Amino acid sequence: MNFVGKFTDNFIIFVTLKVNLNLNQMKKIYLLGLFTAVASVSFAQWSVQQSPARRTFTRSEISPKASIRQEMAPSINWSNRVVLLTEDFQSVTGTLPGALPTGWSTNQVVQADGSNGNAFKTHNSTTANGGGYWPVPQIGTGNKFAGANDDNTPCDCDMVDAYVQSPSMDFSAASNIAISFDIFHDGNFGGGDATLQISTDGGATFNIRSIGTDETGASIDVFPLDQDYWQSIIVPLYDVTAANVIIRFQWTDAGSWASGFAVDNVIVGELPANDIRVVKTKTGDWNQANFGLGFWDYNRVPVTQVSPVHATSVIFNGGTNDQVDATMSYEVTFNGTPVAGSPFAADQTSAAFLSLDKDTISVSTTWTPSALGTIQVTATSSSTTGDDVASNNTGTASMEITDFTYGRDGNAAQAFVGPTSDFEIGNLFDIYADDQFGGIDVAIGAGSAAGDPILGRIYLWEGFDAAGDPIFTDIGIETLEYIFTGNEFNSVGGSDFVTLPFASPVSLNADNTYLVVVSCVSGTRIPVSGSNEWVVSWLYDGTAWGATGSVPMVRLNSDETASVSSVNAATAFELGQNMPNPSNGNTTIVYNLPSNERVTLTVRDLTGRVVAVSNEGVKPAGKNMISLNTSAFGAGVYTYTITAGSSSLTKQMMVK
Repeated sequence: MNFVGKFTDNFIIFVTLKVNLNLNQMKKIYLLGLFTAVASVSFAQWSVQQSPARRTFTRSEISPKASIRQEMAPSINWSNRVVLLTEDFQSVTGTLPGALPTGWSTNQVVQADGSNGNAFKTHNSTTANGGGYWPVPQIGTGNKFAGANDDNTPCDCDMVDAYVQSPSMDFSAASNIAISFDIFHDGNFGGGDATLQISTDGGATFNIRSIGTDETGASIDVFPLDQDYWQSIIVPLYDVTAANVIIRFQWTDAGSWASGFAVDNVIVGELPANDIRVVKTKTGDWNQANFGLGFWDYNRVPVTQVSPVHATSVIFNGGTNDQVDATMSYEVTFNGTPVAGSPFAADQTSAAFLSLDKDTISVSTTWTPSALGTIQVTATSSSTTGDDVASNNTGTASMEITDFTYGRDGNAAQAFVGPTSDFEIGNLFDIYADDQFGGIDVAIGAGSAAGDPILGRIYLWEGFDAAGDPIFTDIGIETLEYIFTGNEFNSVGGSDFVTLPFASPVSLNADNTYLVVVSCVSGTRIPVSGSNEWVVSWLYDGTAWGATGSVPMVRLNSDETASVSSVNAATAFELGQNMPNPSNGNTTIVYNLPSNERVTLTVRDLTGRVVAVSNEGVKPAGKNMISLNTSAFGAGVYTYTITAGSSSLTKQMMVK
């Protein structure tokens, strides 16, 4: 779950982490610690007493990583306010990685060739990931930042004490001064802590700046981790009044082969009076008492599992003034058209929305999707008190309503994971209505071996035990075993799925949550795509379950025809007539395969122009079906072609 946290001395950070909350009792979500923070929880019938264990991967267990996310940096108007320093590292020219901007400095480290080099350099997302294991998300176009990369040539350095520091600043005549900055700190592959340090004597001595206290009153001195997101941080410096102040960002690789640490968009200046920021918007209700209600962080939901659309925004009061009437409105569109009742008004923030505090605001709309398409949610904040920074008042989220696909992943392979032992990996799925499912869809990663087997399995999830470990009960549901042929494998960015069919359709019951996994032999590589923010993705390595940092590309398939009992034996490649024909909406195309093949559907008009293409992935031998929506086609005669492997069959259909 993504949210922001408030500390007792007004430090604020936007952070992705897993904590356990009693959403019945509070709307405001307070961060009670760092990445492994804990609190009480009440999600339906279960209770979490500790944060679940996390499963990290060694260099041998994960392929080089690619970022699938790009962020747009909001422009902030600092006019009419005191600004002591601003640095976005865009002024650096020439070949990257390059030197730091004038006035900024870093320490020297010994590089792989024995020479000395700068610990921090100016990077972009391409050079940062030059070694393949530190995919820093791109912000906008051509963004640059200061980064220390531990694995990229020519470094491969020992970075137990790497730092980058600012020029000197005079705080003696300033008031309401704070530092805001962005960091990318994934902590992967053994990377250590990062801290903010301040010198008030021109750099002679530096002290770690305490960035808050946890619920026990203990000081928090290190930045939290986030594997997929830049984190925006504001730290008030109201007590600093010296005339020779230097800010330092320090990171250690803990003596391990690690990824790196990056900093960008550093601003030291007076905070605006009024600044309500929409930090993040998601399709889900974080203030819902029950875990399974409200589309919790799904990207694709089958039409049989829909409910009224929910949305949540995390907002942050970045101004010096308290707010008493900040509100949110949510515009919901379906396939580009506003839905009935949109925009929807949400509850306003708490009566005392304090400076440098945050809140979570959710809306439960009155609209339920009933057809296939794309839901887009646009959240907008407002306040009668005023807002000096209008550029950060909106946030968006989207979700697909599908015919059969239930998925959490981002639909583009980011990396490929495969432990050195046999393993199971998958995601939790909430069942809102009794339904039958025909199989489990999985993407297979490059580096897997042709001839290796894989099968799917479903467990009933019953919450967490007192130690914080998940309780998964084997309910005896398995797919048939599938043997890799080699033509299924995905490269980075790929999204081809194989359907693992059940022997017959299986029934899953409403109001239950199930863990859907694939069971793999050692060396199989499963693509991951997106960040596991709600502790919904899990891996078992033969010893214990652990939450993964990313979302495996494992999905539920509610197409009952995918199951073997619904498959008619086929000795030849056959294509049936679409039904109904003519059509002016959904029509079904049935085809038979003599063997497992990669399938593509292509629709053309009578001039031969391609009007639709659907990559169906690898489909099993026997009877298969495709649901095609023709409502966007003009009336007339079309051809549809099924290509399976090197073979193709074509028939005509009519659209009225």
